Amino acid sequence: METGIISKEFYIARYIFLKNELERLPNVTFGRHCGEEIVSVTSVDPKTGKQSRRRLTKNNRDWKEYSAIAARRMKLKESLKKLLASWKTDYEGSLDYEASHYILRPNVENPFNSQFYEQLKPDSNTKEKDRKVMLNGTYMRSYFETEVAQLLDDLDIEYKYETCFRVGTEIVSPDMSMNFPEFNRCGFLEALGGLGNLGYVNKNSRKIANYINAGLYINRDVAFISSDGDYRPDHRTMRRIIGVMTDSLAKQYLFKK
Repeated sequence: METGIISKEFYIARYIFLKNELERLPNVTFGRHCGEEIVSVTSVDPKTGKQSRRRLTKNNRDWKEYSAIAARRMKLKESLKKLLASWKTDYEGSLDYEASHYILRPNVENPFNSQFYEQLKPDSNTKEKDRKVMLNGTYMRSYFETEVAQLLDDLDIEYKYETCFRVGTEIVSPDMSMNFPEFNRCGFLEALGGLGNLGYVNKNSRKIANYINAGLYINRDVAFISSDGDYRPDHRTMRRIIGVMTDSLAKQYLFKK
């Protein structure tokens, strides 16, 4: 039985992206030789097909460049392994086979792209936190925010906490800014945990208006997970809300062959 809340299209888009990135990068891996940490650089001669390997230590001038590539490959492989495990839980059949029927055309027009995300500085909202709750070394404003952030970690969605950016004359500070490199897009998430408070509602009403004025659509570019004193969504509900957003993005940039 297929039980996925995150859509097949999002899985497929991420799979294509990860596979393409791994194929694009040189074959560089971390290792050890004679008790010393090394990076191993494997290359193939295009004329003869003969394989050769270089071992670089930290004293080598190319260490910084190739260790960065090895770290990138390691991260991509971990993401791919996690994606395949999640697919197996949520869907039947082969993800590789499903992906073979699609092509990915990442965003080239929307200004809220991965480059925009990279320029955002985390924890740049200077408003003092009333409650300091830590997750992965970052102080957050509530346990509700840490639950949402932990869900993003579980979904392997990269995010930055409380970035700030300008929309017209207004400064917007999303709870989480998310990066979707497979689409060359970023998105935003608000964990609205105080909707029983009128002042809190008024402040966030202005924030929602700022998102819309910037051309950021609810459920496509911005996800809202709401809570108050009487209602707190469970993880499945929160996952479903994020799933609507990821599905909307996937269907903009993933196409059948």
